[in-house]
Amino acid sequence: MNKARTQLIRLPGDVAQAIRRRAAAADLTLAEAARQLMQPRDMKHHLGLIEHVSWLHGRMARTKAELERVLREEGRDSGAVTQAIDALGRLLDEWPDDTDEGYDFTAFGMGQPQ
Repeated sequence: MNKARTQLIRLPGDVAQAIRRRAAAADLTLAEAARQLMQPRDMKHHLGLIEHVSWLHGRMARTKAELERVLREEGRDSGAVTQAIDALGRLLDEWPDDTDEGYDFTAFGMGQPQ
């Protein structure tokens, strides 16, 4: 039986407070409020899948040393950061170029609402 796993992370107090404030103000779940706060502020629209992967890849690459430090301090494998950055980079490299056919909603569905 495949059970879903939940991992708890410690957030700085100001981040947790911002998530709670956003959730309460907009009547959202904490998870949705966190997703909204993670969206780049200069974007006027929600990111698509590959744009989000690209944004996350860039963000992780810029903060690699900090991410590794946090994992080392918690006694975790800091090499996972490099593996994640590399995996996101490979996904970006392998992503097919846009074609005139567009996205096939019948095959892939509408995706998750933002």
